[in-house]
Amino acid sequence: MNREERGFPLLHVVILVATMSLSVVMTLFMTRVAVAGRYSASSFALSVFFGLTATSAGFLLAALLFPNTELRQWRPVLAAASLPALYLHFALGADPDCRLRPADLWHMIPTLMVIAALLANTFWAIDPILFATYSVYLLALLRLHQRGNHHFRGLGRDVGTTLAWLRIVIGVICASLALEAAIFTELVRGGVLETSLPLLLSTTLFFGLMSYALLGAMGRPSLFEHVYDMVSDRSPHQDDEVAKPEPGPADYALMERLDRFLGDPDILADDSLTLSRVSKRLSVPARSVSVAVNRVTGRSFSDLLNDRRISLAIRLMGDDPERSLLDIMYATGFGAKSNFYTQFKRRMGMTPAAYRVRDNAGPGARSRKA
Repeated sequence: MNREERGFPLLHVVILVATMSLSVVMTLFMTRVAVAGRYSASSFALSVFFGLTATSAGFLLAALLFPNTELRQWRPVLAAASLPALYLHFALGADPDCRLRPADLWHMIPTLMVIAALLANTFWAIDPILFATYSVYLLALLRLHQRGNHHFRGLGRDVGTTLAWLRIVIGVICASLALEAAIFTELVRGGVLETSLPLLLSTTLFFGLMSYALLGAMGRPSLFEHVYDMVSDRSPHQDDEVAKPEPGPADYALMERLDRFLGDPDILADDSLTLSRVSKRLSVPARSVSVAVNRVTGRSFSDLLNDRRISLAIRLMGDDPERSLLDIMYATGFGAKSNFYTQFKRRMGMTPAAYRVRDNAGPGARSRKA
């Protein structure tokens, strides 16, 4: 083996280690987001994708360092599971309260088929299964992109950035599919996996995707911002029995500023309002806002914001009984009907429609009409 052949696997090993490390970081980040509560199904699906990518990189690393290892044959299982997970992230990412359904278990079929082929020693069936899986989910993602403005309408101003990420994912899948075909062709012709240029390009491609995702998570662009706040908007003692620190003068002063800020209906109507954006408008760290709200009110920023929006919705219902609930929903900053109804019922014990009927039937409504 000459110098170039010795250096080639070394470069590949470095890229694989880096990809595996970044994937682990993103897995932990998205798992933390999923635990925070909102967008949990979408975030969990993405954490599974990053976890599968980390495992796949580890298996490939083992195959390069130890060519006789049996881990190599299990990589197709990870490939068959990663695309469904990535698709579910986008499919479930339009609604913060969306949950996994029994029907979503159908997405495990490609993985089960590859496992069955491995156990039955019918290795010739694995590549057709993977090709069909890539094709089906690529078409599904393209269809999702085609109706993206409607599907992601609940994200408000974040729709454009989410669609941009979706286009990046589609491009990566197309390039990965072409590279996988090149790898297969090369191996059929007697090539060696350890010196496969298409395999190196494929690994580099996913390293780029992981790097871009990590930079996105750190920079908090729109794709991650609507879920990032679910993590940062939590007090370190929120789930503990330990007594919370008493609020100080600085906490009360910051709450007064926040009260005045959220008292503007035009600000509440902004469906892209998040903890990080509010903190930027107030020129204070997001952590300070979250801690002040928790210490003074005993609630999270998200709860406080939804309280103000529901209070505004009730006021708008009373001011104009003929105004449509959809118009009130948008005027109070709720981008999705399901979230509006969930938050309203959680606070008022009934849906907005039921509340309006009760309110219009009360004596106050009759006196106003008189």
